[in-house]
Parts: sequence; structure tokens; C-alpha cells
Amino acid sequence: MTILDRYILRHFFFNIILWFVSIVGIFIVFDLFTNLDSLIRAGTEANNIPLIIGKYYLFKSIPIIMMISSVLGLLSAMITIASMKRHNELIPIQAAGVSTIRIILPLILAVVFVALSAAIFREMILPKFLDELVMDSTSIKKNNGTLVNAIIDNETGITIHGDKTFRNESRISAPNFILRNPIVKQITYLKAKDAIYHPANQKHKAGFMLIDIQDMPDAIKEESLSINNQKIVISHKDEPDWIDENCCFVVTNVPFDYLASNDAWRQYASTAEMFHAARNKSLDVGNRITGVIHARLLQPFLDVMLLFLGLPVVLLNSDRNIFKTLGLSSLIVISFIAIREVCQHFGASMDMPVLGAWLPLLIFGPIAINQFIKIYEN
Repeated sequence: MTILDRYILRHFFFNIILWFVSIVGIFIVFDLFTNLDSLIRAGTEANNIPLIIGKYYLFKSIPIIMMISSVLGLLSAMITIASMKRHNELIPIQAAGVSTIRIILPLILAVVFVALSAAIFREMILPKFLDELVMDSTSIKKNNGTLVNAIIDNETGITIHGDKTFRNESRISAPNFILRNPIVKQITYLKAKDAIYHPANQKHKAGFMLIDIQDMPDAIKEESLSINNQKIVISHKDEPDWIDENCCFVVTNVPFDYLASNDAWRQYASTAEMFHAARNKSLDVGNRITGVIHARLLQPFLDVMLLFLGLPVVLLNSDRNIFKTLGLSSLIVISFIAIREVCQHFGASMDMPVLGAWLPLLIFGPIAINQFIKIYEN
């Protein structure tokens, strides 16, 4: 790495940190006006107000990093080049025989590094902190549970419902499982005190243990309920070794994380988890998850493509006004985001979310290549 590379990279990462701190700082200031009372209340209960506020905004700032990582890469690169042009630093460098491509090479590599780091962070770090990411200012200290949205297991037809889910206990409070044909001839309700999720092991498949069932149906008292010779609702009479009296075990392939988090799961789950969910016959995720998977795989390419769209605007423009550069970069970012949202909406409305994920690359890709050629020929 040459002195020039270190000089450019130092300016790039200084700008990216400065922009990040500024954007997150503005978010924290405005959010504090809304949640300050509840955060102080939670901090008082924990006897450490700064720790509670710091923890809350630490996790609230993570989604902001993911949303603006590509934008920060473009802004930082454009400001770095604009600053060098303003101080007449590019002229002697080019006069020394250094090509334009060689000058911007460290910026390209830095943006690639930022894009890949964001992708790795999203896939490996975010899913481990799902509880913290979805918490609000009222639940930061107490685990009040999250409301359950009813989900139908497509394989068995069982509707899984309840009062609240508690992720740390893998528990549903006041569960209400609805059994339909072909499991039972008439609609049957399984209401219990709690339902504890158990992953698959040598004794049974994955499912929920319903504890302290109210008004146990006669059919389950006598025997287990099956579909195609596969036990779906396992009774105490069949498996007294691991199922207590007034309890039963309901087999389901619906993941507890998906049930407990729902919309947050689709936002913060890893791509591998989404891939398994798309292949899970129990979940009705359709093309939505497939579109999200494609969008995530394409995101690093879109981040680099956005750089090639904006960087030539600064390099090929003789204007040294850095504020004009900020305006142009903002216009490029807003246009790109607007068109990307339109493409995703178009794909969703046509029931082709995969096409919506690919359209921005198909539209802006040729333009970015043409801009790169202009830089190369300059």
C-alpha cells in the first residue's frame, strides 16, 4: 500500500465515521424527545439510567448502519475526491503519471470492503440479537412478551395461536391450537396454560408441548392423532415416559423464531434461515422471502454500482465546490433509492418480487459500466 493509498483511505474512513456519527446523533436527539420518560423509568428500575439508554440506542443504531452503509460509501468517496480537487491535489498526482483508475482504486476497494462487511454483519451478527433489536423503550427492562399472530401450519392445517410469546423461554402463554380435518372430523380447540417449544430429538420431531390443557378433548385422551400414519398430536397415553398427564405434544415444522418475531424475523433473520423457510412446507412465505433473498444477495453489487454512478460526477466535473458535490451525490442517492423502491413495488404488485430485486441492477448496471469506461478513458 502506497502513501497515496493510505492518504485517500484515511480521508475516506474519516468521512464515513463523521457521516455515521452525524446521522445517528440526529436520530438519537429526535428519538429521545419521544422515549425519554420511558427510558428514564426503565433506567431508574435498573439503577443505571446511562447504561439503559446506551444499550437501547446501541441496538437501535444497528439497523441505521445497515440501511445507510451503501449511501455512506458513496458520500464518503465523493467527498474525498471533491476535497482533493478543491485543494488541487489531483493535478500533481496525475502529472506524475498516476492514472485516474489508480487514484480511485483504494476508494473502490474500500467501498467493496464496507459492502462485504455490512453483508457479513447482517448474516452473522444481527440474528443473534433479535430480541434486543425488536425491543422498544417500554420493554427494555422487562420481558413482557410479544403478541402472537396466528399462523397456519400448511402441512397439518393446525392454527397456532396464543396470547404472547417469550423468546428466552421458547414459550407461548395461553396457547390456542385449532385442529381441523384431516386430523379431526370436527374443529377442535386445544387451550392450555402454556406451550413450550422443543426442537427435534431422538424421541420426537420439533413441536410444542401443551401444558395443563383445559377441557382435554376425548379423542386425544384415548390416542394420538395422525396424518398418513405420522403422529401429529401425541397423547400422554401413547408416550407416558415424556408426556405428563393433561398434556400433549403437537408436531409442527413452524420455527419458534418465526412465530415469535414475525415481521422482525423477515428483517433480521440470516439469508440461510430465510432459504430454509422458503423450503419449509409448513410456512406460507411464498415469493416474498425469495425476493428478499435475491435482494440481499444483490445488495453488495448494488452498493458498488452506486459508487460507479456517483464517482464520475465528481471526477469528470471541473467544479470544485464541495457543497455542489454533496447536492449531486444526494440527488443520485435519492433517485437510486426511489427507483429501487418503485421496482420492488412493481415486482410485489405483479407477484414477481424476484424481478423487483433484479430490476435496479438491470436498469443502472449498463449506466454504471458506461460511467466506469468514461473514468478509464479519462
